[in-house]
Amino acid sequence: MIDKARRILLVAAATLPLMASHAWAAGLISIIVTDPANPYWLTEGQVAKATAESLGYTANVSAHKGDTNTESTMIDTAITNKSVAIILDPANADGSIGAVKKAIAANIPVFLVNAEINQDGLAKAQLVSNNAQGAAIGAQQWVEAIGDKGNYVELFGNPADNNAATRSNGYETVLTQYSDLKKVGKEVANWDRT
Repeated sequence: MIDKARRILLVAAATLPLMASHAWAAGLISIIVTDPANPYWLTEGQVAKATAESLGYTANVSAHKGDTNTESTMIDTAITNKSVAIILDPANADGSIGAVKKAIAANIPVFLVNAEINQDGLAKAQLVSNNAQGAAIGAQQWVEAIGDKGNYVELFGNPADNNAATRSNGYETVLTQYSDLKKVGKEVANWDRT
């Protein structure tokens, strides 16, 4: 999982010089992740920051913890700080559109990582993995480890994140092929690992 995060963030950071003009010799890149309490998002922020700095930029990392109001405030801060780019793991597929539009209106390119928003053409890039394929592979490995009989409860990610539905569907596609596996419940976990 960490390797996937590194690949996505390296692609995002590597595209920044391609966008460069004579005014982009250096500058601040604002990196906004979901919640560094989760090792995935902690790594996402660390890798993006290290990559930006290795390319000659300064970088800061902040976290919205899934709150679109906090995310909007962080975008305002990036604008005030005259960021040359924003790398954003959006808080909400619909709710983050306004924050992205605000950054673009301030002529700051936005690169989305890990999750997408429900409007094409705003961000310079939306860099996401194939969550359906990854979930199907994960489900098959889960069956191999647990067995093909028994009851289980699905832990669902954030309902406002398209990744959660895609991953859920990917698991369901595989697990429903095993008639002795029964889903007996579904709990919204909001990506909380505790």
